[in-house]
Amino acid sequence: MPRYDLLASASFPVPVDTLETQELHRLGAYTRITIQTTRGCPLDCHFCAASKLYGPRYRLKPVQRVLAEIDSIRSLWRRPFIEFADDNTFVDKAWSKHLLRELARRQIRFFTETDASVADDDELLDLLYPAGCRQVLIGFESSEREGLDGIDRANWKARRHARTLESIRRIQERGISVCGCFIVGLDSDTPAIFEQLREFIERSRLLEVQITVLTPFPGTRLYDRLLSEKRILTPGAWDRCTLFDVNFRPRGMTVDALEEGLLGLWKEVWSGDAHARRKSHYRRLLAARRLQNEAGALAEADEYFALPSGAPGARAGADPP
Repeated sequence: MPRYDLLASASFPVPVDTLETQELHRLGAYTRITIQTTRGCPLDCHFCAASKLYGPRYRLKPVQRVLAEIDSIRSLWRRPFIEFADDNTFVDKAWSKHLLRELARRQIRFFTETDASVADDDELLDLLYPAGCRQVLIGFESSEREGLDGIDRANWKARRHARTLESIRRIQERGISVCGCFIVGLDSDTPAIFEQLREFIERSRLLEVQITVLTPFPGTRLYDRLLSEKRILTPGAWDRCTLFDVNFRPRGMTVDALEEGLLGLWKEVWSGDAHARRKSHYRRLLAARRLQNEAGALAEADEYFALPSGAPGARAGADPP
């Protein structure tokens, strides 16, 4: 397949009839299929390995190429669930709206990653659900303003921190669930961060939450700084770059306190009861919007955001108020 980051024009050289449908046939009973629509992210956060891998320039795959790939998938799956394997899909708002209008004609469902600026554009927000978007993953990084200082080159995330709860509300009230991503172990974090983050997640009503430990990937600005400060525990240890293993000395707590606090937070936030509360809120949002084919929308919520079998609240009708 071509390297779209090397293309100088908006055209693409591969005709639709050469799409690799034979490879698609081998996917079997996978629950979702991945394609890439954009590459890179302009925020360039200091911890982000993807920014180093793909470089600083943000690139868009031509909309017609994206649609050709999706149509190839649709020829094999009646209504597929697609994951856009992007780092930040909706940076270019004009391109995004063009793509979403075309996707609305194709009866797909998809998940993608983006930044919180998607909540600032009413037109784009209103296009998401009809286009098939069912969840966006957004890196909020910290519940606390001081944790975001210097995390990206323009301090963009810190500057919009006060709007985080409103951004989540604006996205989710349109039927799009938000998976909020947070990092623990930032330089401003103390042992108080675990309760602060738990309370923030409860207030936000996020349906899904991803909590990881600050991870200094070799080659990132974060790694270089921590190495110069002699805070890397095992230099060059890629096997510790799991997002769940601590490989540095935190500034505001001990390594043991960070590990123990994370385990406790995971148990609380990812418990069956906690997830059932968040899921119940999301179902009420869907019902309140009176979406077309509401029963189908609620069935999707059950299918894609189901509780583990046997978890509290997993049986029919057991969602808490």
